[in-house]
Formats: sequence, C-alpha cells, structure tokens
Amino acid sequence: MHFLATFVSALSCLSFATQAVASPHQADPAALSNIFIMRQAMDYSQGALPIYAPNGTVAYRFIRSIHDPITGSTTILLKDLASGTLNVMESSNSLCAHKTTYSDMELPVSQGRQFTIDPDGLLKDQWSFSYLDITDTQQNFKFDRNYASKEGKIYHQFKGKNGALVAELRNQKRTDAWITTPSVHEVDTYTLSCADNSPQVDLVFLMGLVMTRVHDCGL
Repeated sequence: MHFLATFVSALSCLSFATQAVASPHQADPAALSNIFIMRQAMDYSQGALPIYAPNGTVAYRFIRSIHDPITGSTTILLKDLASGTLNVMESSNSLCAHKTTYSDMELPVSQGRQFTIDPDGLLKDQWSFSYLDITDTQQNFKFDRNYASKEGKIYHQFKGKNGALVAELRNQKRTDAWITTPSVHEVDTYTLSCADNSPQVDLVFLMGLVMTRVHDCGL
C-alpha cells in the first residue's frame, strides 16, 4: 500500500497529454515513422525496463510491480523522460491464462484508459485498449497479434472492425552503434513503429505489456 500511495502522490501534480486519433483510412506502413525499441533480454537491474528512441536515448521507463502473485494485483508505471509525465495503471487480475484488465488509477487525471488481454485457449490471445478523448468519446484499438510470435499490427477500431493501421510491433536484430559492442555485433530487440497521429503513450504501454506478458506466460 505504501508503494501505491507513493504513486498517487506523484500523480497529483501530473496530467496526461491529449492524444490524437488515427484517421479511419488505412495507413501506409511507410508512415509508421516513430520508432521505440526494447531489448529482448529484459534487465531489471536498474528497477525499470528502458525504452529507447532510435538514437539510443531512453524515451520511457517501464516499471512493473507485482503486489500479490496469487491474485495478480499489479501496478505499472510508464515514465516519459522528455516531459517528466508519470502514467500509472493497475490490475487486480494480471495472471497467466486468465482474462486481465489494466485500468487508469481512479484519479482526476485519468483518461479512462483500459487494456484487456483475453486468452482464447489454444488460439492466440485477444488484445485491445481504449481511452476517452477530449470530447469524452471512447477510442478503441486492437492489437492483432501473430499466432506464433508477439509481433503484430495495431488498428484503430470502428464499429468493431479494423480501421486505420496505427502501429506495428516486430522482433528485430539491430546493429546500431549505441546498442552493440565490439564483441556483440547485433542485438535482439522488440520494436514499435507508429504513426505521428497515433496514441503513442498507449502504444508504448502496450509494447511493455506484451513484452512482459509473453516473457512470463508464453504465447
């Protein structure tokens, strides 16, 4: 409870940035020009997972705290290092093979964010998220994950159907100078490519959720 209270105190002076909504038309994949990168080898030695910009600077830090492994009570922080904004979501049921929901903490700065992971037996998990825009209209998105990997595409949903392609998650081997060493010439990464007008904070949240969920639970 002390851990959660610290988050609540931190959030009292922060606000979420308004996020633009994707066009209802299918996007050219070449337009997914905003890139964020995580290392496949997760290292919690610094207490957070760094999420990098293409030049190697840390754009976000993803922090997950499991309060009760039996019930699945979990809190996730995403800190935007450029703005200093701290985004916090919590779940009471983050368990492998169980339907899991993450929601904004009930605070005045909440945008009504919600992420849902719905396991489907031997079929691939169903991933979706939503938030309320500045007109209090719910905007819905779906992560269409590949069956045999954590790669996939994210679409803006219109009446339950895929609309604009807003982002893509891919496994990549990168050879950037900032991520390699003289003895390691390529590094396995998980890469988010997203459009300029996409809800980037939500997409980075999704990236971290997929990364950690698949690491803990498998595909």
